[in-house]
Amino acid sequence: MPLLIAAPEEALAEALAQRLRDDGWRVAGAVACRNLVREAVRLAPELVVVQADVIDVTLVDGLMLMQAGFAAPVMLFCESMAIELTEAALAAGVLHCAPAPCTAAQLALASPLVRAQFKVRQTQQRELAGALARLEERKWVDRAKGMLMSAQQLSEPDAFALLRTASMQANLRVGEVSRALIEAAEAADAVNRAGQLRMLSQRIVKALALTQAGVDRALADTLLRDSASRAQANIDQLAALALHDSLQPLRAATLVSWQALRAQLPDAAASIDLAGIDAAAQQLLDDAQRLTDGLQAASGRRNLQVVNLSGRQRMLCQRLAKQALLAGLLPEAAAQAQALSAGASVAEFDAALLQLEQAPLTSDEIRATLAVARGQWQRMLGGMRDAKQRDSRLVLARESEALLQSFERLTSLYEHSVQLLLS
Repeated sequence: MPLLIAAPEEALAEALAQRLRDDGWRVAGAVACRNLVREAVRLAPELVVVQADVIDVTLVDGLMLMQAGFAAPVMLFCESMAIELTEAALAAGVLHCAPAPCTAAQLALASPLVRAQFKVRQTQQRELAGALARLEERKWVDRAKGMLMSAQQLSEPDAFALLRTASMQANLRVGEVSRALIEAAEAADAVNRAGQLRMLSQRIVKALALTQAGVDRALADTLLRDSASRAQANIDQLAALALHDSLQPLRAATLVSWQALRAQLPDAAASIDLAGIDAAAQQLLDDAQRLTDGLQAASGRRNLQVVNLSGRQRMLCQRLAKQALLAGLLPEAAAQAQALSAGASVAEFDAALLQLEQAPLTSDEIRATLAVARGQWQRMLGGMRDAKQRDSRLVLARESEALLQSFERLTSLYEHSVQLLLS
């Protein structure tokens, strides 16, 4: 049984080690207490013997650090030890304490029991760690089952069967699959929330443009209040997320952009600076886009791209309605710029809609909702043909909201898709 001997000074440790060697003990090393951690890790002794006049906080802290690097039973031989250090000493692996000096007879009598106690403690610690790990896995499994039951309308047995099947296919424990499922859902939710800010920035301007155009004032007021409330709720949720350091500047910029836009929203009696508010909304859109892309990339889940893409369609339909309305409200140069931008928005929306229709991540419900969205998109384009007319503006307002609702549903379907979460 190799021993490691420690004392306040190396010479004292070596003297004790030599006496024990003379009595037939196998001593792996003798060190000063300040070098105990390093030598314990290097020599891997079966028993550590420490002899000192006084056992103080520094020595006990050193023993605790040693246990973190290499766990071994410890026998102390000392003249005094403060009572308040007793619990700390036990945590540091001290299983025997006797008056100094250490003798071969004391070691022969006490070391078998010390080593047996240490083995029992190690077994208990492993069992406790295993029980805690199983309890933690049980929590992940219960959360994953609840999420699947809610999102997929499954019974508890069916939800667990789905998790078990996925665990066998992935060669992982059910708890590991459950944790990955929850983390994927949280990542998808973060991407969705950041993506909503893009849409809400444009919807706010659309609502104000409807107000200035005198089109369905009640609808415009409702859209403005709802958009501002949802934007603030999403900002609050994103502010509470624990994000990687690389994402924190993107989140901070998005928060600042929202505060700048919110500060420009007019009171009921105030005049509306559409151009200024549109510029602030564009800044929020740009910052929210960078945050959304960053969250998607940081998740490491490529399939979240479909959540991002579907969520972006919400923004595009609102931006397009806004652009068509502003083209009929702003001065000529600014109006022409809005009309030109609207053409780019139409092309981008068309391309993304086709991409979603051809995406492998699908279901009967997703295909049906995409078909509805395709019809709403065509009707919205019809309302753009003469956006200076009141009836056309009403079509724009209503079809852009209908299209928004369809893509809200689609984004939620993608976000909670079992295919996406388990992939």
